Amino acid sequence: MARQRKNLTINKDKLKKTSVVETTIDATQNQAIVRPLNPVVNYPNLGSSGGNGYNFDFSPYYGNGYDDITNRAFYTAKALLKSTDAFTEETQRAYFKYGFAKFAKYLELFIHSSNEDLTQADITPELIEQYLLHLKGSDLGFTSQKEIYSKLKSMLIRMTEKGYWSAVGDINLNSDFFPKNPFPNSNQRVKGEKQLTSHEKRQVVVALKQAIKPIYQKTEPLTGYELTLCLLAVAIQTGINTSPLLNMTTEALSDHPLKDNRKLLTVFKKRGNATQLHNLRKSEELEVVQGIKLDVAYLIEVIIERNAQVRKSTGTDLVFAYEITGGGRGTKKGTATSLWNDLLKDNIQKFIKEYDLKDEDGRTIKLNVSRLRKTFINGIYELSGESLLIAAQQAKHSGTGTLDHYLQAPEQSKRNLGLMGEIRVKELTSAEPSVPVGHCKDPKNGDRAPKDGSFCNDFLGCFRCKSFVITGDDLYKLYSFYWAIIRNRDEFGRKDWKRHLRNVLRIVDEEVAPAFAKLGQLQRVEAEKERARTNPHPYWQNLDMLKVTQ
Repeated sequence: MARQRKNLTINKDKLKKTSVVETTIDATQNQAIVRPLNPVVNYPNLGSSGGNGYNFDFSPYYGNGYDDITNRAFYTAKALLKSTDAFTEETQRAYFKYGFAKFAKYLELFIHSSNEDLTQADITPELIEQYLLHLKGSDLGFTSQKEIYSKLKSMLIRMTEKGYWSAVGDINLNSDFFPKNPFPNSNQRVKGEKQLTSHEKRQVVVALKQAIKPIYQKTEPLTGYELTLCLLAVAIQTGINTSPLLNMTTEALSDHPLKDNRKLLTVFKKRGNATQLHNLRKSEELEVVQGIKLDVAYLIEVIIERNAQVRKSTGTDLVFAYEITGGGRGTKKGTATSLWNDLLKDNIQKFIKEYDLKDEDGRTIKLNVSRLRKTFINGIYELSGESLLIAAQQAKHSGTGTLDHYLQAPEQSKRNLGLMGEIRVKELTSAEPSVPVGHCKDPKNGDRAPKDGSFCNDFLGCFRCKSFVITGDDLYKLYSFYWAIIRNRDEFGRKDWKRHLRNVLRIVDEEVAPAFAKLGQLQRVEAEKERARTNPHPYWQNLDMLKVTQ
């Protein structure tokens, strides 16, 4: 009898791993049982054009005692990517890179002390409060602490919206779960970048002119470094932010409908795809800014022309597209790509080093597009006669309030306010009548005196008066006034304090003290300053003296 042949057919269902299927429908179950086979989330639209995007790898966060929370974060990330109306990929990735990752490290410390694994139910208001204390006790700066906490809070809110944090229940997270305002007055503490000084701006402009001149003579495609130089040149003359510049397309330029010596430049903000239209109001939604000069337009046209073939090979319409010439960072030589943030920063550092850009004190200049933008806006502010409205229009802000983050008092304006203090402090001996902050050459008929026979009592006006004199003997009174200004900020009223008193501190610190230091009186200045702090002059125990003069 013939032997029956063995059935060698393979049942593929027996080989299928259950972990391959990511069961995300029932988000209320313990997510540790559906750990994904590949816990890496790819954000394909981040980074350079033609690249592979950026990843966030959840692998390091598994096996540490909080797998349930890690899985819920992973599935939230995947769900956000599938949402066409969700936040930008950059924002999504930040939730996990800064919010989840930092929180996960704290969870490891928490587990070490509790010896118990954590699940979604362990994310409580008490845990968040303890995490906040942990952040505030760390070496991180105030702004970094706030940013990390904000990203975690946003991630948890998104997790709830996607159904992966059901344990919290149906509550208002902002009012019933998260602490109210854990970082008070944060907007007043964040100063951001400063505009370039006149010395720094002059150096940058001269260096850019030298660097860009050879680019006009080239016929071959521009490199990533050369494109960076071009981007800086456009930024310093338009004040456009980094993201709209990097995402500028070949359709950005168009003819100006009214002026032959201007071109129209249209770029897009990432936030909601709001259009920034430079030079012309087309509708109520678009803001008037400034036209771009023909030399700026010509530079953009040169970039578009030189790298047209590179752009064609990738099918992109980004202006700052180029071909990699050196390779590295997982990219091959000859790969077509485009400028992105990290490369932009590296190339700017290369530019600074190549042209040895230094500030007034001989230190290496800190340069980025944000500083160029602030320099541009402050330049408009000065050229417009310090008009906030014009500066707001040029900065693409609908009102003037948001300009506080950008505007600084122009140097000429500062000199105007402090000029007399700077000059008169050179006179160390004086027999002129004493006033509460110094001496006056003529309190009845002096520069700002009423000239009606009565004595001048405008003490704040002293710093802008040609008759004002500060002697070494006045330092005790002057610094007593200085400390009274600092101590009584809230009582005086913050708005009035900024308007009337803040400049006095600047004049004392930046003009009076240095002038005495040049005369070899620095030790005396420091001694009188400390004396006034601990034992103020009777005039300036508080700011009541100013009220008397009103």
